[in-house]
Amino acid sequence: MRKYTTAAVASLAVFLASGIIHEWLNYSVQVYHHAEAPKDSIYNPDNIILGSNMAFFAWQFFVMSIEKSFGEISSAKVPQQLVPFLVIMTSLPLAFWFAEPYFQGRFFWDYEGILPTVIKMD
Repeated sequence: MRKYTTAAVASLAVFLASGIIHEWLNYSVQVYHHAEAPKDSIYNPDNIILGSNMAFFAWQFFVMSIEKSFGEISSAKVPQQLVPFLVIMTSLPLAFWFAEPYFQGRFFWDYEGILPTVIKMD
C-alpha cells in the first residue's frame, strides 16, 4: 500500500484493519456465540462494549504518529532509551479498551483452571 500512498496512510490502514479484525473476533466469538445465554449467565453479551478495540488501535496509530514526528524533530535531544518508555506510558493507560471486552466476555474463562488468576471477590 505504501507504493501508492504515504507511510502515514499505510500505517492508519494497518491499525484500522487490526481494529476491525479484533472487533470481529469479539463479536463472533463472544456476542454472537453467547447471544442465547440467559441474562444472569456469566456469558452476558450485553456487558461487552463493541468499538473499544477499534478505539484502542486508533489511539495506537496516534501514539505511533506522535512518536515518529517527535523523533524526527528532536532526535538529538531525547535519549533513545527513553522513547520506548514514553510510548508504553502513553499506551498503557488505555489498554483496558483492548482487554475489557475479552474479560467481560469470559474469553479466558477456560484457562482459569490451569493458570494462576486474580479474581475480584464480591
